[in-house]
Amino acid sequence: MEIETADEVAIVGIGCNFPGGEGIDNFWKILEEGKNCTVEIPPERFNAKEWYDPDGNKPGKICTTRAALLDEFNSFDNHLFGINNMEAERMDPQQKLLIECTYKALEDAGVPVECVSGTKTGVFIGLMNRDYEIITSRAASEINHYDGTGTAMSIAANRVSFTFNLTGPSLTIDTACSSFLFALHYALRAIKSGDCEAAICGGVNCIIDPRTFVSLTKAKMISPEGISKPFSKKADGYGRGEGCGVVFLKPLKKVRLLVRQPKIRLGACLNLASSAVMMAFPEKTFQFKLKINEAFLKHLCTSTSTGQESHI
Repeated sequence: MEIETADEVAIVGIGCNFPGGEGIDNFWKILEEGKNCTVEIPPERFNAKEWYDPDGNKPGKICTTRAALLDEFNSFDNHLFGINNMEAERMDPQQKLLIECTYKALEDAGVPVECVSGTKTGVFIGLMNRDYEIITSRAASEINHYDGTGTAMSIAANRVSFTFNLTGPSLTIDTACSSFLFALHYALRAIKSGDCEAAICGGVNCIIDPRTFVSLTKAKMISPEGISKPFSKKADGYGRGEGCGVVFLKPLKKVRLLVRQPKIRLGACLNLASSAVMMAFPEKTFQFKLKINEAFLKHLCTSTSTGQESHI
């Protein structure tokens, strides 16, 4: 039985670029085919062979040379968004992906950029990777006045708000693996509380520096094959990947007034395992309590819920 509530939120547009191809159709095709998009890390990113050693205990070495990477990387039409060449050169590729996918999400929703400009639309971005900032900080003589905005995590959301002239709340959230989910959680709350009339919510990650691989290798968290094997006894760590996904959110009651039908209805319930055995691992008791909390999301009953995210 489908349960209606007055404050449901709907996805009205999606823009994404993931390994295997740009756009939601390519992403769905990858899922349907069960395709593995893991590839050898090319030298354009970094010299993986130089950093690799099968003995992950060796200092400064990584235990894998594979990751799931975008087909095209850092190809950005900056002039389309009014950004000059010098500024574009000092922008984190993650910021570029967010702008592109936001544009695509609005296009998918049938909303012209001119129509969203000046509206009380919030921007909520999940982001944890700092590869570009690490790389640029090593070349101090090349730093210019664009680096401050080009590398700052806070600007990832603000850049989207500025580019599309959005006047709602604008913030970047880093909660590691769950960054996008928390961004979504706060986007839903902002819409329901009236802080914004709509929201751009996205997550992004780009792999361009090996140092994160080093720390993950030392923590025994990375898979030597570069592949995640959730719920399998063969699991040996997780595989890293990159990409960007953005959704355009609006209150369902307003969407119903339009011809276009919403893609999906949303709800979120989050918690923090503060007494876990290790800080980065979910703790079983808190996961159980979260399941109890989820009962309050009555409009996401088992008959209508089509998916859930798990932290492996």
